[in-house]
Amino acid sequence: MEMKEGPILYVIVVGFHHKKGCQVEFSFPPLVPGSPNECPPGWKYLPTLALPDGSHNFDDDTVFFHLPSLNNPRHTVYGISCFRQIPIEKIKNRTSDMTRGTIQKSVCVLSKIPLYGQIQVKMSLITHAYFDEGDFSKVSILEDTYHHLNSVITQNDCHQQIFVGLSAREFVLQWRHKALLLFKLLLLERRLIFYKSPVHPLCSAILTLASLFPEMIEKGLDQSACIRLSRPMSPMPEFSDDDLSQNSSPTKTQIENIDNTNQNVVDNSEPKKNEMKIIEHQESPEQKSHSIGDAEVGIEITEAGQDETNLNGKNNSLQRDVSSDTIADSVHNNMAYLAHLSTTSCGFPLNIFTKGFMCLPYLSLPYLDLLTDVNVRGYVVGATNILFKQKSQLYDVLVDIDAGRIECQDLELRKQLHLTTEDLRFADYIVKHVSEERHDVFLDGVGWEGGDEWIRTQFRIYLLCLLRTSLLQDGSKEIEHFNVNFVSVWRDTHNYKIWLSGINPGILDVHPGHPFAGQLSVADMKLRLSHTMQSSDSGRKLNQAMVSTGRAVATTSKAVGGAFSQAKGVFSNWWSNLLVSPEPVQKALEAFPDNGMQIEESPNEQNIPKSINKNLSNGNIDKSSFKEGGPECSLPNNIHQPGEVHTV
Repeated sequence: MEMKEGPILYVIVVGFHHKKGCQVEFSFPPLVPGSPNECPPGWKYLPTLALPDGSHNFDDDTVFFHLPSLNNPRHTVYGISCFRQIPIEKIKNRTSDMTRGTIQKSVCVLSKIPLYGQIQVKMSLITHAYFDEGDFSKVSILEDTYHHLNSVITQNDCHQQIFVGLSAREFVLQWRHKALLLFKLLLLERRLIFYKSPVHPLCSAILTLASLFPEMIEKGLDQSACIRLSRPMSPMPEFSDDDLSQNSSPTKTQIENIDNTNQNVVDNSEPKKNEMKIIEHQESPEQKSHSIGDAEVGIEITEAGQDETNLNGKNNSLQRDVSSDTIADSVHNNMAYLAHLSTTSCGFPLNIFTKGFMCLPYLSLPYLDLLTDVNVRGYVVGATNILFKQKSQLYDVLVDIDAGRIECQDLELRKQLHLTTEDLRFADYIVKHVSEERHDVFLDGVGWEGGDEWIRTQFRIYLLCLLRTSLLQDGSKEIEHFNVNFVSVWRDTHNYKIWLSGINPGILDVHPGHPFAGQLSVADMKLRLSHTMQSSDSGRKLNQAMVSTGRAVATTSKAVGGAFSQAKGVFSNWWSNLLVSPEPVQKALEAFPDNGMQIEESPNEQNIPKSINKNLSNGNIDKSSFKEGGPECSLPNNIHQPGEVHTV
């Protein structure tokens, strides 16, 4: 049973048996007292998570996974497993079941709090020390690890060391503008499968994406692995109906409270000419059965102006200049203000991973049927087995991390995920700050602008503006900046309805609209073209065609260019010889017989000395034949001169 003294529940060793497969070899405290190799029924596939598929292809790696709690149906247990494999020659105490050339085991920690990176750093050292002993029967180091981790890890570490190993900067550098697309995709609560091997970058990518949402890692993953499946004998813990009766859906009283709160805000504010109407989400009878509460949810909001007062009685200083010249300064001022808003008063974290929507950084093959259960609304799952990738009916979107591709066959979902010009500006703003060169290698990635915390702040500000803008009426121009199709579908999701039913006074301090709204410019057109060429199928095909054509042209130009150069060289030599060499003249003169051809004499031919006339037959002129002071002689027009073309 689970121990409640500290944040660490168990330290487990999982090995691979050549006949039984993955199995638990040691656990402290014991998972099942009296049965050291067994797992509780709700965790019977735990060994396949701790020793993931394809781990035999790597010497060492780390995997993060989630399990439902055995005692609390509303709590998730976080697993961090470090595995290694070493040659059997390094084992000092061999047993009869060691029949392979390598030994593969993992040391796993089950924790109550999601300190993935901090625990992974410690367990990586413990795993190496455990393997270096060469004797796996010496488990005292694992028992000491259990007590040590419980003594040094506290709940405060969940706020200070929560993002260790989750690099938002590397995530943006890898996905660039697509990082915003994945961010918005998570809000729609669809079925997502991330695919990659080895497993550690896979788990880190999923958890880093979740960390872009405010308070998500700290508080938003409590129910990410909790679900009651419809089929019996499922690999999940079973609880009574009384334990599952509590849910996070708002009550009718909560909805009435939010109406009263917002009515007071309107009464205390000065009347505005452009006062907005109450937002009403009308649903069909079928949709109402899945809606939250019995009453329609509505909030009355007045459009913010320079003289509008917020809940604290202070003037709202968020004024955006939409001109393209001042958009950078406006964005900087707005973000500086929004960065200091309280996340709790704005309704964070969003209830994304609740009520049947699961977050499983890694899922093994035995859990494949879990994804098809009717009680599972959606999920974000990491997989290394290619069977997950081949079963297209399991996912709406497949994210291939190695190829950097986001595959989606649903045309409507593609429209919803279309990034607007304002979205591309926001994404480009982040990418440029993250990608800029830093000359100090010691401070690279740890500075404020372009660092991990700065990136998470930008996404928090984006989400604040998105939430505030979603409260406007349909047809508002501000909603178009976030994609009307996306906002319309997002309003029907579970996480948005839960947020809308809560009391979130801090959101009224945010000015509605996109933080990067502004006039269209040539830079926006270039950005759109670049994004289309990199993201769309037609753009990728065009890029591939251009690359293939470039290679063909380069190869053809070498062959054609070589032949052309050779032909040009031959022609140049022939032309030079024709103009300079006397041999063509000699051959031309010999070609005319005396009796068959009459040559017309030039009138000036009589003035040519006989010696010159005689030497013309050889194609040469002897300068010695000219006498000093003699009469000038001129060559006839039909005599070949150097530099002229000889014609017959």
